[in-house]
Amino acid sequence: MSLYDLNLKYKYRSDNDQIHRDFYEKCLQESVHYDRAVGYFTSSSLSVIAKGLEEFIEREGTIRMIANPYLTVEDVEAIRLGYQAKTDVVSQALLRQIEMSEKTIREDALNTLAWLIYQGKLDIKIAFTKNNSLYHEKFGIFYDKDGNRVAFSGSANETVGGILNNFEKIDVFWRGSDQERIEDMVVDFENLWSDNTNGLSVIEIPNIVKEKIAGYKKEGAKIKLPGKVIKPRPYQQEAIDAVVNNNWHGILEMATGTGKTITSLLISNEFFKQRGRIFLVIIVPFTHLVGQWERNCQELNYKKFTHCFGAKKSWVNKLQTDVRDFNLGLIEKHVAITTYKTAASPEFNNLIEKLRGKSFLIADECHYFGVKSLRENKLAEMEAKLGLSATPERWWDEEGTNFIEEFFGPPVYEYDMKEAIENGALTEYIYNPLIVDLTDEEVEGYEKLTKRLIHLYSDEKTNKEEISEVNRKRSLLISKAESKKEALFRIFDQKEREEVSHTLVYCAPGEVDLITSNLANLGYRVHRFNSEVPMKERAKILESFDLGSIQILVAIKCLDEGVDVPSTKVAYFLASTSNPREFVQRRGRILRKYPNKNLAQIYDFVVLPENVNDQMFKSIASKELPRFAEFSRFAINNFNARDVVGKELKRYSLDYLMDKLPWEVYREFKKMEVYE
Repeated sequence: MSLYDLNLKYKYRSDNDQIHRDFYEKCLQESVHYDRAVGYFTSSSLSVIAKGLEEFIEREGTIRMIANPYLTVEDVEAIRLGYQAKTDVVSQALLRQIEMSEKTIREDALNTLAWLIYQGKLDIKIAFTKNNSLYHEKFGIFYDKDGNRVAFSGSANETVGGILNNFEKIDVFWRGSDQERIEDMVVDFENLWSDNTNGLSVIEIPNIVKEKIAGYKKEGAKIKLPGKVIKPRPYQQEAIDAVVNNNWHGILEMATGTGKTITSLLISNEFFKQRGRIFLVIIVPFTHLVGQWERNCQELNYKKFTHCFGAKKSWVNKLQTDVRDFNLGLIEKHVAITTYKTAASPEFNNLIEKLRGKSFLIADECHYFGVKSLRENKLAEMEAKLGLSATPERWWDEEGTNFIEEFFGPPVYEYDMKEAIENGALTEYIYNPLIVDLTDEEVEGYEKLTKRLIHLYSDEKTNKEEISEVNRKRSLLISKAESKKEALFRIFDQKEREEVSHTLVYCAPGEVDLITSNLANLGYRVHRFNSEVPMKERAKILESFDLGSIQILVAIKCLDEGVDVPSTKVAYFLASTSNPREFVQRRGRILRKYPNKNLAQIYDFVVLPENVNDQMFKSIASKELPRFAEFSRFAINNFNARDVVGKELKRYSLDYLMDKLPWEVYREFKKMEVYE
């Protein structure tokens, strides 16, 4: 069955129909996604459609809902609990105990609401009108697995009265001749969801649940939710003092996973205490990090936000008003979060340049700040400027690195991996280098590319792009070595299936589907996690991984982009570029602290080919070993790891390569101008 097969009517009216049974439940039972824009919403409405909702949940269905801010006290609390459970282990434990069924939904609607939000099956946003009137429209769209859609509009709210008791009417669109109307509703909903609707401000629930919703509740009484007090750890206090003593400037060079975000926000709070006001500008590399930063800001009692990315019409006027009101003294504490792409735009720069004092800039992963598009920025007059990065130097870009230090100042505080592990800020780990060979065809291919490089270097007319492309092909050949995949599948074939959990596999571009399908064929619950996975599905996948429903994630670069997977206990590195930022950040994410996680395991496939000449062996080893040097030096089994690799290097008298760290090798090769 599908939505297409349902025998629907063009309208449902309370004089002839039971709308909840004849329409809602029918559609939910065949759907995998439901978008709903509605004036009023209460959790009790879930109990009315419990039968359809149970099957919808079993099918891993997801709901997006937009409603006005008139909610009951109980619903505000349930919504807060659901979102809080995404990061709060205690709340997670409470909600995991719920066995979702028709009976549970009917009898425990509040817990059902919180559980749906926690599991990523329901996402709610609140619509405020800009003239203080009610947001009161009502329409929705059901989607099934085959892409069929059913849209409807009418008078019914998502309340017991709207669905069950009131006299209501809805008009339904599903036929071939209705497709234009359906598409129009889809566009309207997407504009609502992305806050691109004239006259409305559509806001994420976590942004406002503590601030605004309580004032709109039907009962009228406000809920007072206490602000979270975060006491800095000793090393975080050292970082705070270092930045304050350097006149609010500098770079925090802190290992991935050690809390750079919270540390920087604690520093901004100190700025606020001393200055009395703050306009905080945060620049992040990717849009999906905006929500993560906003949640952290809320923990530090920031409440007012402007999102500056995407279509300019969605943020320029708002930011202009915010800057003006701040300069007039009408706002004392505000946050504007943007991306590096938008931060380079004239519109953003021209508005931020107008700030008059008390401004604070935080650049997350500040190595991105060295891109050429930001060289002419107008942010230099901001009163405080703080860069964050585990690896602030730019790979093969001295000019960009110099620009970053000139703008922020040099690192004022460093907290490296060794210190973080010793202090318990990161998990200890075992490093397992796995030596693999090249096939005859791969050796031949590597030799051909090397000869091509030698020719290019000797030709004065050769441009750097050609050399870079040949280097890239040669590196990709190593990354995709067949023996890596054979060894990986052998390892997993020998494991007890149910003993495997919380495992990441990093592979080369173009190989994610191959590795995912092979691991699935071996009997593992495995899922790919690459750029092709839609943003709305990522949270659900990571939640399933966290719970153990998915045992293995296969990734390329997607997890490098600030996505937190702290529950990871084991990682296999099939491929990695020579840029240390990539593999250092990956390691940091694997070592994040997590309940009942006392030790992490890293398996690294290192290509050291047999039966090749000394020159080729050294060429390949020189590229593979910096990663080994970095990974092995902080591992608790350092000597064992060195013994494994040392045996392969001794016959070539290359033992010294085990101590050559990435940036040391980089600088040596930069002098020779032959390194990729």
